[in-house]
Amino acid sequence: MTVPAWQSVPIVSGRTAQRMLRAGEGTLEVSLDLGRGRAQVRVEDGAILLPGGARVSKDELADAFSDEEDCVRLDGGACRKVYLFSESERKYYKLFQPFEDRAPTIVINGATMHAIVGKDPWSDAADKVACVPDRPGRRSRPGRCLDTCCGLGYSAQLLAARFESVMACEVDANVLEVASVNPWSEGLFTAPNVEVRNADLREVLAGCAPGSLGCIFHDPPTVYQAGELYAESLYRRFAAALARGGVLYHYVGEPGRKLGRDYAGGVMHRLRSAGFGRVRRVTGGVLAFRGARQG
Repeated sequence: MTVPAWQSVPIVSGRTAQRMLRAGEGTLEVSLDLGRGRAQVRVEDGAILLPGGARVSKDELADAFSDEEDCVRLDGGACRKVYLFSESERKYYKLFQPFEDRAPTIVINGATMHAIVGKDPWSDAADKVACVPDRPGRRSRPGRCLDTCCGLGYSAQLLAARFESVMACEVDANVLEVASVNPWSEGLFTAPNVEVRNADLREVLAGCAPGSLGCIFHDPPTVYQAGELYAESLYRRFAAALARGGVLYHYVGEPGRKLGRDYAGGVMHRLRSAGFGRVRRVTGGVLAFRGARQG
């Protein structure tokens, strides 16, 4: 399937839009890329003049969002919320910025795809990637990394700084469409050592030669949403694709914790059955190694 091209378009949060709507005539400093940089806009005659000359009507901007966490495209002077609805999937997708000037998350049918309680989505991804250990005596792990469910691509960008190359897999084309206009996803599409694949994970694994991966970073939706991504049969395919000594990070989270359910414990059992060793709990999930002594 075709991966969309990266689009550099002005995008503001609902909070920034409110500031521009309240501003009197004159120059105003705002972020037009959700906090990655700052720019000067000019407010005059009921409109906002963007760098480059595009003119945005205040009335049109006011109609383009409803919540301060919404993200609004301002390309070509037109205003529209970053929002998609898929008839085939029966899902809606929107870019959602929980904290001003920090990376947004994507919301799918009301569920956020990052932890946003007490942290921003980029920090959530960084905490998970930090669980992947370096090789002794090295500041990174050599070889190729597979990011199985890349979403907006924050983990893939962080992994690209530590691995020779990253293959970022995302099965949902709508997620990649949202990512292609998210300023914080730019490196997913432009980093020279990141390859994006819009494909089913099982197809991607079928194309991986045995022992060809140094790391698999597995951050799937919850077990309730995608139980097949927690199956022992998939873990066996992971083990086959990993080189000896290769590492698997598997995010699990805490679904069912209040009901006393330990899904991470079940994941650990299935990983050992699939041939992984040195299986242990880490932040948010489980770490395991290929070809290591069982533990």
